[in-house]
Amino acid sequence: MIALAFSLYTGLKWLAVRPVFAIRALSVQSVEGKALDHVTTQQVAQLCVPRLSGSFFTADLEQARTAFEALPWVRRASVRREWPNRLVVALEEHRALARWNDEAGNRFVNLQGEAFNAPGESRLAAALPLLTGPEGSEKDVTRRYADLLGLFGRIGKTPSVVALSARQAWTVKLSDGLTIEVGREQPQLSVAARLERFVANYAATVGKISARIEGVDLRYPNGFAAKVPGMRTPAAAQQAPVTKPRKPVGQARPARSST
Repeated sequence: MIALAFSLYTGLKWLAVRPVFAIRALSVQSVEGKALDHVTTQQVAQLCVPRLSGSFFTADLEQARTAFEALPWVRRASVRREWPNRLVVALEEHRALARWNDEAGNRFVNLQGEAFNAPGESRLAAALPLLTGPEGSEKDVTRRYADLLGLFGRIGKTPSVVALSARQAWTVKLSDGLTIEVGREQPQLSVAARLERFVANYAATVGKISARIEGVDLRYPNGFAAKVPGMRTPAAAQQAPVTKPRKPVGQARPARSST
């Protein structure tokens, strides 16, 4: 029985590596079954095929999956065998939401808040907003950006830059150039509450100013401030310094009395 089992194992192992069972076809498609937007045949041939080894029976599917997930635009890959000599690969590509910590457009963040590298995408980068923050904060900044899209959409504005500093302070720049200093989370007034207050009062305040506004500061407990070049408030005008008139030239002085 032992000899028979060993002979059977040896025979199957010999059969598995025969050329007739070599991998002869590779099918690559998206998980939706449609054409891929970013992964090219050239990339697959150069970067993935050389890492595939074995026959239909002995091919390492985990190694193949790792090879495909190393491609720049691939978020997730699955590999399966298809009789008699084919590997079928299903790829989920990243869907870029914004640039991430890179104005040039070599690094992006996807809809799930995951950062990924994709060099040479300058045309795509030019059409996407910029999100910045400490490494590891991608999901937080992505969620904030998604909230801001709906919030500023109520006043016809779109955020083009959303930044989180190392001190956890938020700054938002709108597509019309307006920069909004939001600040950090505070127990008395959250970041979301400050932004909501600004949007609710935008039409009656900042929206009425026709001059160019350099920025808006929301870091006040009872309101917000707008910086407008050349604009003076009534209070500032009342506090303006008064110039003391000079003594006319040639004015006679009273004579000193002598003792």
